Formats: sequence, structure tokens, C-alpha cells
Amino acid sequence: MNTGKNNANISKGVCTFPWLVACWWWCAVGGACAPSSLPPLAAYACPTECICLSQSQVVCNSASLRGVPSALSAGVTQLSLSRAELRVLRSDAFAHLRQLRRLVLDACNLTRIRPFAFRGLPRLRELYIQHTPLATVDAFAFAALQNITSIVLSHNRIAQIEGYAFAGSNYLRSISLRNNPLKRVLAHAFSGLSEVTQIELPSGVRTLEPLAFAGLEGVGVLELAYMDLRELRPDTFRGLVRVGRLALRDSDLGVVRLGAFDGLRFVDQFDLCNNKIDALEELTLAYNNSVRSVRLTGNHMLESPAAVLLEVENLVIRGNHLPCECGRDPLDNPLALTDDFATENFCISPLKVRGRTLAAAAGGACRGEAGGSARARAAARAGRPAGAPGVPRALALAAVFALLRHH
Repeated sequence: MNTGKNNANISKGVCTFPWLVACWWWCAVGGACAPSSLPPLAAYACPTECICLSQSQVVCNSASLRGVPSALSAGVTQLSLSRAELRVLRSDAFAHLRQLRRLVLDACNLTRIRPFAFRGLPRLRELYIQHTPLATVDAFAFAALQNITSIVLSHNRIAQIEGYAFAGSNYLRSISLRNNPLKRVLAHAFSGLSEVTQIELPSGVRTLEPLAFAGLEGVGVLELAYMDLRELRPDTFRGLVRVGRLALRDSDLGVVRLGAFDGLRFVDQFDLCNNKIDALEELTLAYNNSVRSVRLTGNHMLESPAAVLLEVENLVIRGNHLPCECGRDPLDNPLALTDDFATENFCISPLKVRGRTLAAAAGGACRGEAGGSARARAAARAGRPAGAPGVPRALALAAVFALLRHH
């Protein structure tokens, strides 16, 4: 590599290939290619696999790179190792780069992050790990990032988040896990976080372990959407405290078990919307849960809820589809907690009243005008029980003629 010539090109602001890629990348992330912002590089060494745009800005986007470069300047604040052959990040892998503020590890061949891999980076604010084969977020993988604000883990192969994965990263504001085949969230996965603005989980989650959100104290928005659960287990949300908005939406929740929401506290808005629910064993949010508003809308429940207690300030229950039982007043439903319950919710079964409001179906669900077989409707009009045998017309006429002959 003709280092002197390349350095001269950069210092003049000339982006020749392969420097064109590096300059484009740095301009895109907030750097600059102007001559005044790119000092001469002859004053310090630059690893052969890297492009040192300045003492603080380094791009090492090389497939030949098989580890974190050790010869980098201690003053590096922004580093890209995209496309590097980094299979495993060991503990304290970046401890010699304590000034780092932005780290990009996109498109690496990364399969494992050891506990405390990023320890020793007190100034790191942004971390990007995308488009890698990483399959698990191990316990303590992102622990002890004291001033991190954003971790982007999108477009990987993450199927599981282990407990305490983010422990000690107290100033973390945003976690994005979009576009991962995430299946399991283990107990205490987000423990140790506080004041997170948003956690973005992908679709397709199949298991939320009990205490999955324990130790998460303070989150602006936690939205759980497009899940495919067999059940929402007891204590799933125990230990989740101070939430701006918690939403379970557009999911198959399976069976919501007794105690699923026990221990959930201080929630401004709780939304349970557009879900399929096989059975609701219990939905209890009492005064001590300190949930201010609850919105239950658009859910399809295959069985009537067993027990419901919602001691909240604001309550909306509309657009839900519930079983309609013959002879039962719709206001006997445990969810009948609002004045418009019977007129704003609908029957999902039986078939003859499906789609009717509970109020409309209640009066006729078990009578002929609500549907049923033609025989039942005819029996009702004839004033006899549906199962009582009718008199064939031919026999009736024969009886009349016999009486006439007799007389």
C-alpha cells in the first residue's frame, strides 16, 4: 500500500477508490471530507487493514481483519469494523480504546459476544451490530456500558435474549431488535435498565418467561406485537415498573394464565388490542398496580373470561368478539365494566349470532328469530316444541274423510 500517496489524497479531500467508500461512509455518519477536517496522517501509524481519516475517525472495513486492531490510536472516538472477520468478541475487547463514542460492527461474521465485551468504554454512546449471524444475546454481553444511549441489533439471527444481557447500562435509552427471528425472552433479560425510551422487539416471539421484564424500571414504550405464544405465564410482567405505555397487540396470546400481570406497577397506559386469546383465566389490575388507563379493543376471545378486576381511572372495552351464551344476560360477563359494553362488543359464537352486538344477540340468540334450523323456526311458528313430531297432511285428510263417512 502506498501510504504516503493515499494519505496525501485524503488530506487534499480527494476520494479515490477505495478511499471513496470510506469517505462516503464517514460523511454519511456525520464526519467530513473537507481538507480542513482531515489532518495529515504521517504523524501517527495506521494499521494496514484500516483507513485513518483522522486520529479520531477510523474505518477498518476489511474481511482480512480477524480481531480488534491493537495499534489504533488511543484517541479514536469513532470506529467502524464492518465486514471484518470477527467471530467472537472476548471480554474487554475494546478496553484500549477508552475514548470511543461510536462503534459500528455491521456485517461482521460475529457469532458470539462474551460477557463484558464492551467493558472499559465509559464514553461509548452508540453501538451498531447489524446483518451478522449472531444468534444469542448472552448474559452480560452489553453490561457495564455506563453512558451508552443507543444499541441497534437489527437484522441479525438473534433467537434468544438471556438474563442480565444489558445489566449496568443505566443510561441506555433505545434498544432495537427489529428483524430478528427472536423466539425466547428469558427471565431478567432487561434487568438493570432504567429510563429507557423504547425497546423494539421483533415479531414472532414464542416464549416470554416468567420475570422476563423484572428489573426493568422505567420505560417509555414497550410494545409486544405479532407474537405467537402458547400462553402468557404467571409473573410474566412482575418487576416491570414505571411504564409510559405497555402494548400487547396483534398477537396470538394463547391462554392468559392466572397471575400473568401480577407485580406490574405504575403504568400510564396499558393496551390489549387485536389479539387472539384462547382463554383468559384472569385479568387483574388492582389499585396497588397503579395502572391509570386500560384499553381492551379488537380482541377475539374463544372463551368468556373467568375473572376480571380492573381498578383503573380510564377504561375502554370496545370492538371485542366474545362468546354469547344462550339465555345469559351479556352484562353477566366479567368484562361488562363499561356502560356501552353490550352495544360496543360483539358475538364470536354461536355461528347464528356471530357478528351481532351482545345487546342485539341477547334477546334472540336462543329463539327462532335469531337463526337455527328451518325445523326449529317452523316448530316455533306452530307453537310446539322443536322436537315434537308433526301430523302428516295425508293422515290428517284421511281422518277428516273417515269422520264424514261415519256421519
